Amino acid sequence: MKNLLITTFLLIAFNSHAQWISKTSCSKKAAMIINEAIESRLNVEHLIALGQAKAALILDPNCGCAKILIASLGSSNENWGSRKEKLNGISRTSLSGEEKAWYDILIASDAQVKEKLNAALASYPSSPMFNYFSVGEDVNASIEFAEKFPNYASPALNSITYGYGRGEDVTADYAKAIESKNKSIALHDGPNIYDSMAEIEFELGNYQNALDNQLKALDFAAGGGSPYWTGVVKYWHHNNKEEVISNLVKNQNELQTAITEGDKEAVLSLMDGNNPMYTGDSNLEGFYEFDISKLGDDGNVKWKVLELYDFSSQFSPDMSTAVLSFYAKGNYSVDGGEDVAYRTRASSVWIRTNEGWKIIHANWAPQRGMSGIPVTN
Repeated sequence: MKNLLITTFLLIAFNSHAQWISKTSCSKKAAMIINEAIESRLNVEHLIALGQAKAALILDPNCGCAKILIASLGSSNENWGSRKEKLNGISRTSLSGEEKAWYDILIASDAQVKEKLNAALASYPSSPMFNYFSVGEDVNASIEFAEKFPNYASPALNSITYGYGRGEDVTADYAKAIESKNKSIALHDGPNIYDSMAEIEFELGNYQNALDNQLKALDFAAGGGSPYWTGVVKYWHHNNKEEVISNLVKNQNELQTAITEGDKEAVLSLMDGNNPMYTGDSNLEGFYEFDISKLGDDGNVKWKVLELYDFSSQFSPDMSTAVLSFYAKGNYSVDGGEDVAYRTRASSVWIRTNEGWKIIHANWAPQRGMSGIPVTN
């Protein structure tokens, strides 16, 4: 009953307008689903395509087209994944003519793929799928495909959107990129086109638009492990960069206060349990792995004041790594002696984790003519 409900829902949900393969080895209902799966596959929505193909196999365990599609989702590198193994498990004799042609393309060596594709096109010149396989990454070829096969143009329009958005193969034209995006959505409202437009908006510096599009992509696969979640986090951080910087500066100040006061719990909360923190102190001795158990061992040093100031920041392109540069001033005494004026410049490296930003590296050096911390005994 559960499987029946699932497949019934899928059949109601799909408005199958694109028949990528006209004749399959599948039952009528399974063929409807597998054509939707092929469209998802060509729109680079692999997880959705996999789910649809498995749904087709629930309806028809002998649906060869579904088996071929699942195999196609594996790695084409013979040393990775199980694509070849899956293809070898398919009985070629049980396939339809178009399925055999697709099977032959997938199982061919790199040197034979073009020959097999040309053979498929010669046998099925009106096949939208084989024609799309021949498009490649050229935007003008995608434009020609969209004109020839308007009902099957959603994946080609995704490439056209990139072309106009980035100025690849065609003159950059933001209005045409939006037009192509909207046409693609009208044909196939899936997550990939929103993900693509998010990339384009991000590259143009339109961070809020990038985030808005990426959130729409996430809505199609919002569960754990969604491939679109990484983009959401990236675009959110770019869109809220000043807040991110403010929090990192706050973290750096809290860390330094915790270290000088010997607050091990507070220090640990700002370190990554999977990546040790390496540091170089302002006494210019060698780098070392920060050992929380030794925090407070320099009991002969008494800090009276310590201030961090004049922060600047840099981020990796995906904003998963941050580098803070700053200065520090203050004074301390050793064994109750005279105050030592402390002036250093410093930098720290922070990484973004599921538990927030964590420090993994720090480097301190005295400013010219000034003092850092004492040399260890």
